[in-house]
Amino acid sequence: MKLTTPAEWARHLRTIAEPRAPAGGGRATPPLGAGALDRPFALAVGAAGRDRSEAIAAPDPLPGGEIGLWWALVDDSIDVDGLVAAPTAGSLLPQGLFRTIEVWTDAELCGLHALWNLARRRNRPDWRKRVEQVRDWHLLNTQPDNATNRPWALHVFALGGSGECLHYAETLLQNALILAGRPDPLSAWILLDAAREIEGHAQ
Repeated sequence: MKLTTPAEWARHLRTIAEPRAPAGGGRATPPLGAGALDRPFALAVGAAGRDRSEAIAAPDPLPGGEIGLWWALVDDSIDVDGLVAAPTAGSLLPQGLFRTIEVWTDAELCGLHALWNLARRRNRPDWRKRVEQVRDWHLLNTQPDNATNRPWALHVFALGGSGECLHYAETLLQNALILAGRPDPLSAWILLDAAREIEGHAQ
């Protein structure tokens, strides 16, 4: 299926993701297999029960990189500017902290996903510009196959507008489905959150 418009992308992602996105009972975090990312991600996307009036504090010390960015989505006191200070001319996270390009690309796109969401929720055009710059850098310097079959930041590429962006988004989606023909629970929540962000962008 060739997806070209935001509405087509959002509908398709929801169709794939909703049957496979488990929610935690009460305030529990469903087991998503993302390690230290499970809790902030689940809270940010609604996979864990949460009273929106309840303040949630990030752990101290705060993890850096992509995990810190996801905590920033549930704890407004976190200094996002400090987390995204440019380490290189293009990427969001320094590659030198990671052993392999697969692990680094996965973390990089995970952080890009979170920063897009933060830019929209906190109305920060400068963060959105940073997201777009990093996205364009990835189009030139990495392949979606470099990641680990998690469709992080799919919406960032699907909304990019160019043929190259759409191809990157399509490949991220294909890779998430390649093993079983359907997403695992973590990928399902990633896709569902991407669908919501696409819908929010179109409004």
